Amino acid sequence: MMKSALLRSVVVMLLGGTSASAQESAAASAERLGWLAGCWAYDGAEEGSGEVWLAPAAGELHGVGRSVEGGRVASYEFMRILAGEGGSLAFAVSASGAPERRFALTSMTATEVVFEDPTNDFPQRVIYRLAQDGDISARIEGARDEPTRALDFTMKRCRHPRPR
Repeated sequence: MMKSALLRSVVVMLLGGTSASAQESAAASAERLGWLAGCWAYDGAEEGSGEVWLAPAAGELHGVGRSVEGGRVASYEFMRILAGEGGSLAFAVSASGAPERRFALTSMTATEVVFEDPTNDFPQRVIYRLAQDGDISARIEGARDEPTRALDFTMKRCRHPRPR
């Protein structure tokens, strides 16, 4: 088993993939985003609107989000934070069935992470911030045939709903 993992790492490095040290660096960075893990309800939105993020594992975080309007799912997304080009973290998202888009990490502190893709129409920037009160704010911003615009989402920790 150990030989198999070592062989895979060597093959990835020889084929020009992400180096083992870059993967380790991305995994350590992903661990720093553990504050994002959990169930989050969009403040002021219809019940059932929010995001759920799994705790970091194997250098990645996985999340799902949905917005409910008028008792129907208006939009949904599948999200991952994972090692991107060169081993730095990236935010990958597939919204409402659209092809996946990747945003490169541009900054990260103990309470904020920023990802950008200037080639995307909207958003071009995705930001998550941990507030002192434990809430999370998410912000998407960028240009879309107009000056920069932004959408803000405040999220409060919630419990997973139980089946009825």
